[in-house]
Amino acid sequence: MTAIAIQTGASLVTVLFVAWLVGKMGLGADPRIADEAHAIRLAEEAEAGFRGIEVARDRAGFAAIVRNAEGRMMLVRAHGNHFAARPVDASVIGRLDKDFLTLTTPERTFGAVTLQLGKDAGMWASRMREFRRA
Repeated sequence: MTAIAIQTGASLVTVLFVAWLVGKMGLGADPRIADEAHAIRLAEEAEAGFRGIEVARDRAGFAAIVRNAEGRMMLVRAHGNHFAARPVDASVIGRLDKDFLTLTTPERTFGAVTLQLGKDAGMWASRMREFRRA
């Protein structure tokens, strides 16, 4: 009987330790881009010298497009427990579908990103067309 109690106690301590460790490592988190300032900070961290001035953030907060004063854009998205960012240029394919803008980068591991931008989706899609003309 005592052996069972010791075994149960040890198992409980182990489970609590693993739960604490998972939380400390940030595993299982649901990363979201909180607001425009957060999106700008993520884009600026991704590329030295990039200074964001305008943001189109997905309604759910999973991704955002950040534009700087020169018109360059950076796509930021949740990637696992962290965020990843890639420049938006002529190699990125944009597809507009009502209030949704889907961006597909040539990098397969980054994948396609669909942003629900509401009425602003068309404006950001037209900015992407400017890359094609340049």
